[in-house]
Amino acid sequence: MNHYLLSLGGSFAEIRQVLNLTQDDLANLIGVSRPTIVKIEQDPSRLTKTVAYAFFVAISYELQKRIEEVEKIDPEQYKDPESIYPFANKIKGASVLSTGAIVTISGLATGALLPGIGLAFAAAAGLKYASLKQKMKDDLRGKVELEKWDENKARIIIEEVKKKLSEDRKRVTSYFQIGDLNTVCFVKKVKESEQVYDKSTDAT
Repeated sequence: MNHYLLSLGGSFAEIRQVLNLTQDDLANLIGVSRPTIVKIEQDPSRLTKTVAYAFFVAISYELQKRIEEVEKIDPEQYKDPESIYPFANKIKGASVLSTGAIVTISGLATGALLPGIGLAFAAAAGLKYASLKQKMKDDLRGKVELEKWDENKARIIIEEVKKKLSEDRKRVTSYFQIGDLNTVCFVKKVKESEQVYDKSTDAT
C-alpha cells in the first residue's frame, strides 16, 4: 500500500473544506464523478495516482486563480456606501471564501460590528443593499459605520483576504507534505513514495 497516497486520500475532505468546495465542485475541478470523490473520502485507499495528479493540479490552479482574482479588484471602484454590497459580492466571488469568513475578515479589518459594515458583507449571502438600508434606517450605529466606508476600507479588506488565501495555501501545502505547491515537488514526492512501497513489497 502506498502510504503517501493513502494519507493524501485521507486529506481529501479537509482540503476540500479549506477551499470551501462541495464534493460536486471538487469532482468538476478534477474531472471525475462525484461518487469517485465520495468513495475516496470514505476509503482513502481508493485514491489512484492518476486522480492524485489531477487533484494536485486542480487544487494548485484553484488557489492561484483565487489569489489573482482578488488582486485584480480595484478598491477605487468601491468608494461610497452603496458600493459595499457589490464589493462584498466581488470579493466573495473572487476568493470563494465562505460568507462567514468574509464577514469575520471585514469586521476585524475595519473594526466594524454588526449591524454595520459586517451586516453589509453578510448581505453578500443574498440580502440586497436596498433591504439592508431599510433594516438599518433606524440604527444610528449602522448608519455611522456605513458613512465611514471608503476605498481605504476596501483596500484593507482586500489585503486581509489575500492573507487568508495565503494561509489557506500553506494549509493545503502541508496536506500534500511538500514545501510548495510545485508540480515537480509533488511528482517527486509521489515517485519517492512508490519506491518506498516497492521496497516494502519486495521485503515481504
